[in-house]
Amino acid sequence: MTLLYLALAYFFLLAILVNYGTVYDYAIKKGYEGFKYRLIALVPVFGYIYFHDKETLLIVSDRELRHLVSFEILGKRIALYAGLLIIALLILVPVSFLLITSITNNLLKVMFIIYAIIISFMLHQGLVVDYASKKGYEGIKPGLVGLIPVYGFFYYNYQPKRRNVSKQALREVFKFSSILQKIFVYAQITLVAVIVIVPVIYIFGMAFSNLRTDIPNQIWPDAPSWEAFRFLFDETNFTRWYWNTLKIALINMTVGTVLITGAAYVFARFSFKGKKAGLLTILVLQAFPSFMGLIAMYVLFWKFGLLGEPTYLSILYIGGSIPGNLWLIKGFLSQIPKDLDESAMIDGASKFQIFTRIILPLSVPILTFVAVSMFMGPWMDYLLPGYLLRFKPAGAPADYDITQQWTLAVGLFKFINDINYQHYSAFAAGALMVGIPITILYMLFQRYLIEGIMAGATKG
Repeated sequence: MTLLYLALAYFFLLAILVNYGTVYDYAIKKGYEGFKYRLIALVPVFGYIYFHDKETLLIVSDRELRHLVSFEILGKRIALYAGLLIIALLILVPVSFLLITSITNNLLKVMFIIYAIIISFMLHQGLVVDYASKKGYEGIKPGLVGLIPVYGFFYYNYQPKRRNVSKQALREVFKFSSILQKIFVYAQITLVAVIVIVPVIYIFGMAFSNLRTDIPNQIWPDAPSWEAFRFLFDETNFTRWYWNTLKIALINMTVGTVLITGAAYVFARFSFKGKKAGLLTILVLQAFPSFMGLIAMYVLFWKFGLLGEPTYLSILYIGGSIPGNLWLIKGFLSQIPKDLDESAMIDGASKFQIFTRIILPLSVPILTFVAVSMFMGPWMDYLLPGYLLRFKPAGAPADYDITQQWTLAVGLFKFINDINYQHYSAFAAGALMVGIPITILYMLFQRYLIEGIMAGATKG
């Protein structure tokens, strides 16, 4: 019965919304806009009759008015409002449940109060900035003044206008629809920020908790310590794991990017027999996940005596990254006009000179994106090293320490997977250390990465 009532309520709301949208559009066509006419449009049946009998204030044909209630327009409106209503319910139902629960749960109540305070604070700052902008005050100062509750409005209210702006334009800053829109945006931003920041703070707190057996049940420890970092560097082969992973990542990035770029250049700028078949074959290979070839990889590494040798994992990483990245770079290079090649050849440039002096400088964004992506791969991967580095290398002595050939993913996973080796704080500390090179790369190449992502999304 509950589902039946929910379905009836859903279709009732949908009918009200569709009726409102249709009738108000009908009213706008006839020249009637405003809050009063919105309320009339909400009334089923009566709203349509009311506006149908009203005098037409604008030049509009009967055909245009009938088109608003045609099957085509109504069908699109029903589909749109049905989707929006489902999204609204998916948001409102959990929020309502949490609000009701917070009445009896003190922790949730405190969290909601803090959340509301943050949204109110951001709303105040946003309104002050908009108000100041209308009067001609822009830059960092309005944003800083807006951080002071209440004072920001009084400050800019008494400041002289730098622009010729009407009082009506200033009042529009405080329109209900504008405030509601800001509340929705800031609520979403705050929620996303909490979802992102809280786990990061928890990882930092775990890293300084020094818990060897259990997961911490608080975000930040009461007595932070460096014991987990000391354990990593003094009692494990963490530095060796770090070097193994860094070495694989650097080889993967440099050698892989050079090989893929050269192959992509050939496919993009040259015509030869089997080109189309080769590209389609590479595309098909991309569809198969790497774990499907684990047995084949193991047999090859075993036959060639490469088991337990972390450096040679770069062969697999480079091979696995060729299909997708080749298509990505090839698509970018295909958009570079071939007139540049022809002009350079007329001036006496060779194919190699064209590639190094013309094509490569123009391809920096996409090459940077591919290089950073390939550098990140080995840091996150557990499957391949966990499977191929659990064996001693050929000719290893009996007392050989197998842990020294691990990568970071394999070593850190032991801290949370092996009951005899459990150390959650060490795992968190190692995770923070893993993030250092990736963060540095992102900071250094941020501009190129954004351009590369945009290029990969639009070209090819």
